[in-house]
Amino acid sequence: MRKTLLLLIFLPALLWAQEDANKLKFNYKGFIDTYHAMRASGDHDYMSSRTRARLEGGLEKGSTSGFISLNAAYNPIVQKQSGLFLREAFVEHSQKKWGIKLGRQIVTWGVADGLQVTDIISPMDYTEFLAQDYDDIRIPVNALRLSYGGMSVKAEVIFVPVPEYYELPTDPENPWGISLNGMNCEMNHHTPSKRISHSEYGARLCAYLNSVDFSFCALRTYNKIPAFSLAGITPEGLLSVDAYYGRMTMLGTDLSVSAGNFVIRAEAAAYLDMLHTPKNYMGAAKRGNDLVSLIGLDWYPGNDWTLMLQYCHTHIFGDEELSDYHNSGMATVNISKALLRNTMKLGAFGRIDCANNGAFFIRFNAEYQLTDDIAITLGYDWFRADAGMFALYKDNSEVWGKVKYSF
Repeated sequence: MRKTLLLLIFLPALLWAQEDANKLKFNYKGFIDTYHAMRASGDHDYMSSRTRARLEGGLEKGSTSGFISLNAAYNPIVQKQSGLFLREAFVEHSQKKWGIKLGRQIVTWGVADGLQVTDIISPMDYTEFLAQDYDDIRIPVNALRLSYGGMSVKAEVIFVPVPEYYELPTDPENPWGISLNGMNCEMNHHTPSKRISHSEYGARLCAYLNSVDFSFCALRTYNKIPAFSLAGITPEGLLSVDAYYGRMTMLGTDLSVSAGNFVIRAEAAAYLDMLHTPKNYMGAAKRGNDLVSLIGLDWYPGNDWTLMLQYCHTHIFGDEELSDYHNSGMATVNISKALLRNTMKLGAFGRIDCANNGAFFIRFNAEYQLTDDIAITLGYDWFRADAGMFALYKDNSEVWGKVKYSF
């Protein structure tokens, strides 16, 4: 059944290659996983419950290849997450010096781990906040990417005709739904119209040297997280909130240096003319300039240990009315250890909101590889916060489990 589905998807490519079928390469893989989480306190209600099947397939002939990724999901808590979804679907052609990639794809820039500095083309799906793997919450974009260069230096330009934006949950039935001032919201999204002048475009120049990688980039884009403004109260008693997306420019750079068992990472970006939420959500959104900088250190001491530390700082230029946070910081800690001949992996990933009295989110997990194809993971998500983003979920600490079968 899986092969039949993929053959139908790639039928045009198969017909194109029928005269030289011996050189056509076909591959597929996928997984089925089920994830369930329960609140660690109170009524111990379900926080998440989802079962998913992902199928990925590719065709390759010479320098040309195609790739497609599909998700079939069932989520009884967040109904709109149930169904059959196209994740990625693109074609790619590569020559010695240049390449082209066209279609729906996830775009990653920069060197940050789990934080976005220059990596703002593919936004995030926060429907279940951070209760998903980081790779699973990235939203693909429809894009055209052209690259030119060799092994040491490569330039890339990108064109996104219709930008994508953060997916924010507002359903009151969703345990991860956002609220303002403790009230549930009805969001009115004012996204730019689908015109060529509203497209997203940019370029990136990368250099790969001995033990040192760095890049420079520029992007004409929009703020992917909206600026909010209160519009009133609906007849149902919900806050009516306008969400605005404004044109902005991002200029950025990143650096990665290897030194023995250490990797030093740095990244910085200027967000020019960015739209900001006004104080107390009252009045019109305001524009200002942001400087976002990140420093990170990865340590691989051996014995299957990994330690990754990061600190990201944001400074907003402008008057006091522009924002409540002219300086804010987010630190991350990621520590992991493999045991039992790599059949068991223990890990913890934490985010610390340095601007709000050390509010934090930490995800502990233990994964056991039962067989080559089946993995079982148990974990605990711990929230502690009195203010800031994590305060929305201060009662959402949860225990969870996942079973994954890969093929």
